[in-house]
Amino acid sequence: MPEPAHDVNAGGVDARSGAETNGGARPRRPAAGLVIRVRPEGDRAVVAVRGELDLDVAGQLERALRGALGAAVGGIDLELDDVAFCDCSALNVLLGARERGLEEGKTVAVHTVSPAVARLLDLTGTGPLFDAPVGTADAPVPTGADSGAAPRVR
Repeated sequence: MPEPAHDVNAGGVDARSGAETNGGARPRRPAAGLVIRVRPEGDRAVVAVRGELDLDVAGQLERALRGALGAAVGGIDLELDDVAFCDCSALNVLLGARERGLEEGKTVAVHTVSPAVARLLDLTGTGPLFDAPVGTADAPVPTGADSGAAPRVR
């Protein structure tokens, strides 16, 4: 009797060895825990993010930031205090949004951070790139070694 075929890209169990197979591909997790809310505030958009920011949700984050940046006259303010995990792929999305904003004469500012985001911004030295612009109601989030203070964490 022939053995049933298994799609190695879909994952499963090898019938002979009992080992899990996934064809070397990284399994994708659904972005069920990610919540991105955008609200207008004056000439800016506030983007509040909750969940984990990693490679699996980088595209979703990028689309949300691109939309918010396009709709805001002055730029976007990020509230990242409910982010449980943030990796370099998400940081690259944030840096890309900042670059697009600068090209359009807008700013991307981080107003609140979680410990995970604070650590990533500090380790990479990118925190000062996201300081709040002059003239906003909120003070800039001090980050990095040059600031002399720790990032605001909730």
